[in-house]
Amino acid sequence: MLLDEVEANGESWFVSRCFDYLRREGMVGIVSFSDPVPRTTATGEVVAPGHIGFVYQALSACYLGRSASRALRLLPDGRVIHERAIQKIRGGERGWRYAARPLEEFGASPAPSGDKTAWLNYWLARLTRKLPHGGNHKYAWALDRTARKLLPDSHPYPKVTVPQLKLW
Repeated sequence: MLLDEVEANGESWFVSRCFDYLRREGMVGIVSFSDPVPRTTATGEVVAPGHIGFVYQALSACYLGRSASRALRLLPDGRVIHERAIQKIRGGERGWRYAARPLEEFGASPAPSGDKTAWLNYWLARLTRKLPHGGNHKYAWALDRTARKLLPDSHPYPKVTVPQLKLW
């Protein structure tokens, strides 16, 4: 998302410049995802509106459908605590203390050095909320003719219906 001060077509211009750079670097394809699900704080303030990839569509991306659906865990400020971070904490893997920090920022007691599963289950239930997520939209571009032959036919692009205006 760009600032309002950026002129029209700023996103498309920027992505096109990225494609040019990637071609020069020898890349032959790109996959990108758009997340259509809005994120809100615990008080309902929208912190990420979600999007279906209008810029990707404007740049003639191949629409490949949606990624797997899942449930996200949202912190009170609307940020996601990702499943991979939860796995790191549970298993005490490298980076687990960093992964636990957002929970501690919202009031969790310091994460224990020993068994972390009970601590994690306790604080996830109290500090996060589940958000059903139907999956991200998946788009792809071929950056050269050879790669273009490998792309499947695009599915129809997802669209958002705008509520009809009531006119008197």
